[in-house]
Amino acid sequence: MQANALSPSPAMPAKPAQPGTTPFHPPSPTIARAAGWLAIFHALLFLVPLTVLGTAIGWPANLDMGAAHNLPLLRQAAASVTTGYSVYLLYSILFWPAVLLIARALAGRDALPPLLQLAVGFALLSTLARCLGIMRWLSVMPVLASQWAGADASGQAVLAVVYEGFNAYAGRLGEVLGVFLFAAISVGLLSLALWRQRVLPRWLAWLGAATTAGLGLLSLEVFGLDMGAFIAPFSMLYMLWMVCLGIMLIRRARG
Repeated sequence: MQANALSPSPAMPAKPAQPGTTPFHPPSPTIARAAGWLAIFHALLFLVPLTVLGTAIGWPANLDMGAAHNLPLLRQAAASVTTGYSVYLLYSILFWPAVLLIARALAGRDALPPLLQLAVGFALLSTLARCLGIMRWLSVMPVLASQWAGADASGQAVLAVVYEGFNAYAGRLGEVLGVFLFAAISVGLLSLALWRQRVLPRWLAWLGAATTAGLGLLSLEVFGLDMGAFIAPFSMLYMLWMVCLGIMLIRRARG
């Protein structure tokens, strides 16, 4: 029977760590397998809001549109908006446990080193910020959309001010900090751990570094730069990295 790839061979002692790497005591195959499947599920779940919201309201391009464009759309496609953003909320919540399990698989049976603790911490910050940002589309915005339909011109002007102000605040918090900046830091720390430990192929570390750079570039929106054209490709790059990482963890667990 072939020895498990995440476990040292019983016939051969584990080799000493090479210079620049840390000693590795493999996790159970169950942890590695769970981390892999959750990473894949989390990544592919993004396709649901991308399809549902993209078809219904032109998401994410519509995020740059004003109240006069978005509020009528939210009312007309209320069911799709609720479904799409609910799934997007679940996708965002799963980011933290996915990173936690990946970190656990990379740390093996040892306690999480500071590098991976930071990765998990920033993943939690990312998840919290994402959820706060997404909830505006499931709570405040539907109320504004319902009031917009029956409001006169002056009423719509007031609603537009409320929409723009709330959307600017929650958008910076959810998208810029949560989806981009905090996630970039978490992915970057995971990629550095992959590089240092060499538990998985090093090309995963390079792909993670490219993903980090892409998400970091998107976070420049906090300074008022329009990075909308890069959201889709870098989101796909993140999804590709997560899927590849998940597949490699599962393969390692199977041996």
